[in-house]
Amino acid sequence: MTNKKITFISIVVTIFAIISFLFLDKTIAYYFHNHIKDGIYHFIKLLSKLGQAEYFLIPSLLVYLIYKNRDEFIKKSMILIFSSVVISGIIVNIIKIIFGRARPPLLFKEDIFGFTWFHFGHLYASFPSGHTTTAFSGFIALAFIFPKYKYLFVIFAIIIALTRVLLSMHYLSDVLMGSLLGSWTTYLLYKKIFKEKN
Repeated sequence: MTNKKITFISIVVTIFAIISFLFLDKTIAYYFHNHIKDGIYHFIKLLSKLGQAEYFLIPSLLVYLIYKNRDEFIKKSMILIFSSVVISGIIVNIIKIIFGRARPPLLFKEDIFGFTWFHFGHLYASFPSGHTTTAFSGFIALAFIFPKYKYLFVIFAIIIALTRVLLSMHYLSDVLMGSLLGSWTTYLLYKKIFKEKN
């Protein structure tokens, strides 16, 4: 995929995220808050855990330590996974503090919606979605490493992103921007680590 295509997709996703913030986020949040049953909720919550950083960081670090002096491709691949998740994680947490977006539970309980700017605390860390950023950075890295299964990895990332909306932990616009952040971080690191022009 060329730089122009990636940029175009990014612009489209950003525009849709803005539209979602203005017109869709509240409606979607209320819908899933009122319709997700307890049984399926626990399954979705379990699935959502795959967006946690340790599921990418620990395996990639261990494989790196085993193969760092044996196989250059594997070594670079593990560096890509590890660095993508770490760097995107640092960036997403800085952005969360700056924007201070209230999470959906605050909408349901206190009718608080939107950005409060430079607000610390879990309930004001909705934008962008950290799980989504991690999922996309990790799985897009795997898609670069194993291009034969790239669509499967992208589907996994999308599913994890959607679980955050289903669980009422994030708005749709949060996961859209998290997906961009994770994808762009990995893409730029891939080009640097593997010296790829496209």
